[in-house]
Amino acid sequence: MAVSLSVGVEVTGDGLDDPGGDTTTRGIAALARRLESAGVSYWVIGAQRGEAPDAASVSLDPSVIATVAARHSTTLGLVVAAAGHRDHPYNLARRLVSVDHAAQGRVGWLALDFDHTIALNAATDTWTDARLDRHHTADVVSAVRTLWRTWPLDSVVGDRVSGVFTDVTRIRRADVRRGYDIAGPLNVPGSVQGDLPVWRQAHAGEAAEGADLLVVEYGEPIPRDRATVVRLRTGDGIDAALERLARSAVTAGAILRLAPDELPDVLDRVLPDARGRGIVSPAGAGTLRHRLRLPVPVAPDLTGHRTVFATVPNPGGRL
Repeated sequence: MAVSLSVGVEVTGDGLDDPGGDTTTRGIAALARRLESAGVSYWVIGAQRGEAPDAASVSLDPSVIATVAARHSTTLGLVVAAAGHRDHPYNLARRLVSVDHAAQGRVGWLALDFDHTIALNAATDTWTDARLDRHHTADVVSAVRTLWRTWPLDSVVGDRVSGVFTDVTRIRRADVRRGYDIAGPLNVPGSVQGDLPVWRQAHAGEAAEGADLLVVEYGEPIPRDRATVVRLRTGDGIDAALERLARSAVTAGAILRLAPDELPDVLDRVLPDARGRGIVSPAGAGTLRHRLRLPVPVAPDLTGHRTVFATVPNPGGRL
């Protein structure tokens, strides 16, 4: 029985190195609207940063592109590629959830092991000197997820009568000790999604800890015990590939890497036809996590962590 696939799109160079395109913020806005109108589930921004041969074509930081795109779209998911390479997990957590607030719960994170656009291609973590590999990325994801939960969004009450902005008794320390030493809390409330969905590239025979979705290259074995999306790296034969993936019933979706000149055919012909046959799902509404039918992970559980303001009555939490 065929399943209905979510479809994400990566545009080479994030659409900014198209010789015939608009590389200003107007171009980013136009591309976001174009993908949204075609019913694309989400736009993966900056994925090429994780791949050495393609990194030179990337310019703007993916979170900047996502912020612009959020302003000019309403349903398009925005998956930001970023590595714990030069950025500390605290900075990553804050930046990603800030963009998610701007997008009203439509942002995800493609957690890269390495960012080849970093100056000098430093081979270790700037903050800890740890080797940049899947184990390091797992530490980064764990730290970021913990920080996202230190200031629960529903603790923001905004009660004008009592003058209380936030119930600060619910803000907890991160106390991260795995890979990093981070006390926390984050200085931005958490996401309306619970946690932002996290994508990680799958490696043969190796776990990708902390991911909501694994990214597997087309033709590689698909794990049956994990939610997986399959990346197609060419516009040729997408029709048949989507059909095969839908009928295999072992993958949740596909990511299409397309050159700018491949977009018209895929967006105007391939996806509408596949949607008409029921093998590609409509973009839907709600948060990105909700639309992708991803449950919020149980871990990390911070209920046992110390509260930040345990002995002070609501400091700084008043309107």
